[in-house]
Amino acid sequence: SMRKLRQIKEQDEIRNLLQSKYDRETLMNLLQMDKVSIDAILRNCQYSKSFIETANDLQILDAISECYEEYKVLKRN
Repeated sequence: SMRKLRQIKEQDEIRNLLQSKYDRETLMNLLQMDKVSIDAILRNCQYSKSFIETANDLQILDAISECYEEYKVLKRN
């Protein structure tokens, strides 16, 4: 699934769409997750309620990617 996230981020058209969206609809479709699950991941990664409520979909996608990368590093150690 992380490979899919990276591919999404590399596609300019999708990046531009995500930058302009704040409703999570596009992101939910791309990740095949509901809004509650996305919010839960972000809370578990210690993102603030304010960030979760105001970030655009691209920022959310970047946050999830960053959180997963940190998880992989911690898991290795």
